[in-house]
Amino acid sequence: MAETTLIDVTSEIGSAFASISSRSAHGGIIVRRYRVPGNLGTRIAATHLTLITHEGPPVELVCRLAESDHEEKHRVTGGQFHLLPAARPADVHWTGEKQSLIIGFAKNFVESAIGDAFDGKTPEISSRAALCDPAIEALVACLRHEVTRNNSCSRLVLEYLGASLAVRLFETYGDGTKPVARIKGGLGGRRQRCVLEFIEEHLSENLSLAALAAEAGLSTHHFGKAFKGSLNIAPWRYVTRRRIHRAKELLLMDHQSITEIAYALGFSSHSHLSETFRKATGMTPSEFRSKRD
Repeated sequence: MAETTLIDVTSEIGSAFASISSRSAHGGIIVRRYRVPGNLGTRIAATHLTLITHEGPPVELVCRLAESDHEEKHRVTGGQFHLLPAARPADVHWTGEKQSLIIGFAKNFVESAIGDAFDGKTPEISSRAALCDPAIEALVACLRHEVTRNNSCSRLVLEYLGASLAVRLFETYGDGTKPVARIKGGLGGRRQRCVLEFIEEHLSENLSLAALAAEAGLSTHHFGKAFKGSLNIAPWRYVTRRRIHRAKELLLMDHQSITEIAYALGFSSHSHLSETFRKATGMTPSEFRSKRD
């Protein structure tokens, strides 16, 4: 095998091994899209726990994982994924161009995301190839949609979906350590009021899951489940809904342009607001403003 090729999701630049078409990162979770040509044999290793989701046409993959002394052969189709823990090289080769959405989890993010779920323990997780998991696929699809649409996910989207992915990965593909009992019930009246008021006061900011959880006096793991249990909606979706509602109010006035409204409500650009607004309402902000009379 050739020398080891490092998958470093924190790097801003591509390599001779792969080209990068998009990247989004916040608080220890990084999402990138890679395009890699066919490969007759290489050794790869990751700097972080890395989930590699296959996109595009099927490829024939042959690999020898770090924990194994034999080769595996797989026909990898869209939606299947591989798990590569940090610093565990794998020998791989495949036919045809391979496009992947790669999600990297920094150690501190993993410890924070799963610590409460597993009572402070971090289960061991081993290398896996060509896995199928509808729950993982659904979470990755949400991230893919946000990265494709915005090229830069909001912090709240990445942290919420990233934490959900991390818990699912360690629960399903870890060493058998079971998570502690799941939280029952929701936020409760007082906590819910505090969190919703906090959101309203900080709609223009790049809100984090940790900030919302702190306002409720809960861990991020428990907060995400309690919030959805109370409002039947994920925190990031709720924040987006409130921003769209506020955008409607501002669009009924004349003193701000659509670009100014976008930045005032935490959107990355005029186009980001326009696409989110159209998805929620069926019309663009300009169309909404023109119909106000």
